[in-house]
Amino acid sequence: MLALPLELVQQQPGTGPVPWPQAVAGPTGLLVFIAFLIEGIWRLARHISVIAHEGAHVVAGWSVGHKVTGVKLNRDATGETATRGPEGFRPVVIGFAGYLGPSLFGLAAACLIALHQITIALGMALVFLAVILILIRNFFGVISVVLNGALVFLVLRYGRPEIQAVAACALSWFLLFSGVRWVLMHGTGARDASILTKTTHVPRLVWVMLWLVVTVGALWLGGHLLLS
Repeated sequence: MLALPLELVQQQPGTGPVPWPQAVAGPTGLLVFIAFLIEGIWRLARHISVIAHEGAHVVAGWSVGHKVTGVKLNRDATGETATRGPEGFRPVVIGFAGYLGPSLFGLAAACLIALHQITIALGMALVFLAVILILIRNFFGVISVVLNGALVFLVLRYGRPEIQAVAACALSWFLLFSGVRWVLMHGTGARDASILTKTTHVPRLVWVMLWLVVTVGALWLGGHLLLS
């Protein structure tokens, strides 16, 4: 178990004793990056970022007034979010949001961690998973969300402050790294890019470059928040 000096622990209102995030953010980020280089670990952990991807479609759908009718998460690390509502610019917003999801959720977690709100960051992740679970429409999706939710719950319920800090930092780093990786992996072959091109007639490469700019920017900013 990770042991930290007493001076690295401080009391935050409403969150309990929280280890100073910078004490664990650097080593945790390095471990997460190394894990990214191991294909077996990535193939298992990538389902977390798929949840974030589809979750971004859900949030975008609600934000433009669409009704989300269901979410599917598949074994091959793909997903689908079905919405219903007015056309026009709204489907473009929903389609564009997906590849930004992991990075923006990771950045949000980094902001909370930088403010020493470790427990709140993990609690919000648990609430997010609970909302997604209500929308899931396939068995594998239910299993994926429940398993990840159970891990977050166990850390919140039984984890020492040091463990909670490591878990929150690991989640933030993973989402930030995976956001960039998904864009680079799929490139112009991304299904969302194809749909956006058919809808707007804007070339796929433009959408991919926009995703890449935002995800790399989120990684830089999130990393700065976690490490400074």
